[in-house]
Amino acid sequence: MDLARLISNLIRTGTVVSVDIDAGLCRVASGDLTTNWIQWLTLRAGTTVTWSAPTPGEQVILLSPEGDTANAIALCGLYSEQVPAPAASGAVSLLRFADGAQLRYDADTHALEALLPSGGTFTVTADGGSTINGPLTVNGETTLNGNTAVVGNASVSGTATADVDVVGAGISLKGHVHLGVQRGNGLTDPPQ
Repeated sequence: MDLARLISNLIRTGTVVSVDIDAGLCRVASGDLTTNWIQWLTLRAGTTVTWSAPTPGEQVILLSPEGDTANAIALCGLYSEQVPAPAASGAVSLLRFADGAQLRYDADTHALEALLPSGGTFTVTADGGSTINGPLTVNGETTLNGNTAVVGNASVSGTATADVDVVGAGISLKGHVHLGVQRGNGLTDPPQ
């Protein structure tokens, strides 16, 4: 191979044409060249591992050591007309997924946002516990499984329902008694 061709092959732009997910390899077209199956560059591949496979049509840079495209590596992530930059602000960092889900942080407004498509779910598993510092607003149905402790005041602007009993200051709502009231058909008035 002549020297000029080796030099021109050192760094080339290209487009992913196919991906082998199981092998972690892709093929890239660049001009009249289509590579064999090659690796793509990831951020980390040691004790910390990142995974984000390229997609067909994604633009990449081919890095070919010594100009040999058989040993090329695809460096993913060039915006294109088909996939333009998703934000027009230097303060915004964004990670968007194929189904439209995204993580977005705006350093100007100090706002972190996670958006999931309709029907999306999220799970946090932390056997050691979790802490949210600051006000918390939950919109929508909420189910708590397990014991719940509230330190501070609790306010309900609706009906509070308990299947078993409510206990306040050691007094059972269901099992408490009133002194000076005789059993019978009469009902006592609630306290004023």
